Amino acid sequence: MSRNIAAGARVRLADVAAAAGVSAMTVSRALHEPSRLHPHTLGVILAKVKELGYVPNESARALVSSRSRIVGAIVPTLSYSVYAGTLQGLSDALRGAGYELVLGDSGYSAERELSLVKAFIGRGVDAMVLTGVEHVPAARELVHRHGLPVAEIWDLASAPLGLVVGFCNRSAGAAAGELLASIDRRRWAFIGCEPALEHRSRKRMDGLRRAARDAGRPPPVECFVTDPMSIDGARRAAADLLSRAPDIDAVFCANDLLACALLQVARRTGRTVPDDLALVGFGDFDVALIADPALTTIRVPGYRMGQVAAESLLAQLDHDEPPVAPIDLGFEVVRRETA
Repeated sequence: MSRNIAAGARVRLADVAAAAGVSAMTVSRALHEPSRLHPHTLGVILAKVKELGYVPNESARALVSSRSRIVGAIVPTLSYSVYAGTLQGLSDALRGAGYELVLGDSGYSAERELSLVKAFIGRGVDAMVLTGVEHVPAARELVHRHGLPVAEIWDLASAPLGLVVGFCNRSAGAAAGELLASIDRRRWAFIGCEPALEHRSRKRMDGLRRAARDAGRPPPVECFVTDPMSIDGARRAAADLLSRAPDIDAVFCANDLLACALLQVARRTGRTVPDDLALVGFGDFDVALIADPALTTIRVPGYRMGQVAAESLLAQLDHDEPPVAPIDLGFEVVRRETA
């Protein structure tokens, strides 16, 4: 090596270049455009990169290129597997194109989402992925002002910020109701997140109401939780529902965790599922497969949603293509044992 590197000092591009006997430009090319180098030269450089433990300074590269190659995604929660498939689809597609995904959780708070939008813009992300299509005006204005490509996921919108990849939550709720009507259930209920906190849950409830009206059923009994990912909260809500509406014979839950909590409480209170109480969840997550009896639910293409959103953002970032029309990936009613 042409220079000694002090213990604890950051290894620089110039250190790798000196150790490999090439220019700093050649090292940069090896890291970012390896196909342009002779295999022997590339091998020498990569060996020195590994030997020295060199990590490229992507911030410096971003200053030169005006690109951070980072995409920020905001989801309501990271505490349960609801969004895991979508995030994996995003990450896989972005990584393959040389981008990294950074995450923020809004905690079902519109103001927290706004803070994250500001933080991501401040950190120079190249694009953003937002869950849902309802955002406070300040967040919409920030995104428009900075001209960031944006993908909204898990819903559909008539006036999107940019790209929309999702499904119709109202139609999903209606499909749950149509299933309950088809098995002759008369008195329905809904458990979901407080409508003011979670618009997608509210839309599923609206769809269930529509199906009840179309089937000549009374309006569904409604029960809300402030944290739809809290198991204890879900159990309390389920117990409250069964206590104040003992005559219900069917429940649609806004997610599978709520449905599994209701399944437990129903068993403890002597109700048999599905004989006494039909049950439909939402999401078709891992918990739906291990529930006993197995959970009837509505499956959404989470991984594909993330993948398509990422691919469409990449088309805008790397090829200057305009946002495509809203992409409706649909959903599927999965019949198992609870309904």
